[in-house]
Amino acid sequence: MSTENIGRDVTDEQDGQFSIVSDDIPDSVRKRDTDKHATAAGELLRRDAGDVQADTVAMERSGAERIDAQRVTMKSSGARTLSARTAQLDNSGAVQASAERMVLQGSSAVIASADEMRLARSKVVIANAGEMTAEHDVRVGMLTTGSVKSQGDVRATVMFAGDVTAGGDVNVKFDAPSAFALGAGFALVLILLRGLLRRVF
Repeated sequence: MSTENIGRDVTDEQDGQFSIVSDDIPDSVRKRDTDKHATAAGELLRRDAGDVQADTVAMERSGAERIDAQRVTMKSSGARTLSARTAQLDNSGAVQASAERMVLQGSSAVIASADEMRLARSKVVIANAGEMTAEHDVRVGMLTTGSVKSQGDVRATVMFAGDVTAGGDVNVKFDAPSAFALGAGFALVLILLRGLLRRVF
């Protein structure tokens, strides 16, 4: 659908952004998650939306402020907040994403939380996962997980993990004991400085 036709559904107050999905967005056919039966789904193609609430959301080259859905599929799209039962991001990004099952493929997220998370050439700043599987290297700022399995390296600044299985190296700047020791050392320095400043002033 051409972008010239969408102007009638956008008001000046919205500044070019949809606050709700309009009626002229075409329906497409998607497979439901559990039983793989076909179901109708609203589709965003080269559009921006405000808040989207639906059972199934499919986005391509689009953006949204907030998405609440059972199933989300994003291709070359972005969202500020994403909450779903299952989410698949392909060359997409999200500031905050949470799902029971999440697949990030060539994508990025600032904060990602899932019971089952699979990464492929993706980056996450803060990840919280029950189980994490990576097809290539895992690069995460802070990782909290029950288990992580990677075919490549596992790199994290801070990592709290139960089982770690890696085909390559595991490189962690701070694990639980070293993070505790660093915090205790920092607190001790602050206490000593406070005592010194009291004597001087």
